[in-house]
Amino acid sequence: MTQFQQPPYSPGGHIGSPAGVPPAIHRPPPWSAAAISGFVLSLLGCVGITAILGLILGIIGVVTTRGGRRRGLGLAVAAIPISLVTGALSILLLMGVLLGISAGALAARLPTVFEANSSQMDAAIFALREIGSDDFNATVSTEAIRSWLEQVAVKHGKLVEVGKPTPSGPTTSSDAKAFSFEGKFVNGRANITIAFGLEDYRVRIQDIQVDGVSPRDLE
Repeated sequence: MTQFQQPPYSPGGHIGSPAGVPPAIHRPPPWSAAAISGFVLSLLGCVGITAILGLILGIIGVVTTRGGRRRGLGLAVAAIPISLVTGALSILLLMGVLLGISAGALAARLPTVFEANSSQMDAAIFALREIGSDDFNATVSTEAIRSWLEQVAVKHGKLVEVGKPTPSGPTTSSDAKAFSFEGKFVNGRANITIAFGLEDYRVRIQDIQVDGVSPRDLE
């Protein structure tokens, strides 16, 4: 009868694996480049287009990390809401900049309106009509504009310089934005407030005041 003999011990061997063969090493899955990139770009979303890229890469990161194939699921999931928030902030910031530029462009035309010269009154009225909205031009008569400009001319004189625009308080129109300027007139300084909105893709004045008095008040 043959006696059973135990196989010789082999250093480095492992139970269940051939002698001399090390056991398999279970390495973690690689990181998802889309998840990492999406998270980083989402944090930079206030820059603008990076919010869109962060959102797209975040969605791709969720897909590529599903089932544990790659790491970074948490980063990919976080990138989606962060991109939406920072993207919205970038839009609000851009709108504020554009409104400031539009207000500055309108302010640059104000010296033509406040000429304070009777011989230039018709040109001043035309200049105000040119930048006025349809509602302003339809509801404010030429006589009211003329009387208002004459009052401004008597009290303040000619407009010499317009300061930088600053956001003003609420206006009578829900869709109008208001900016105030410090106007330097010949007879001193006065506050100029312009309410304006977008009309046919153009910025137009809906109301204008000098020290709180508007042409609408003279109707």
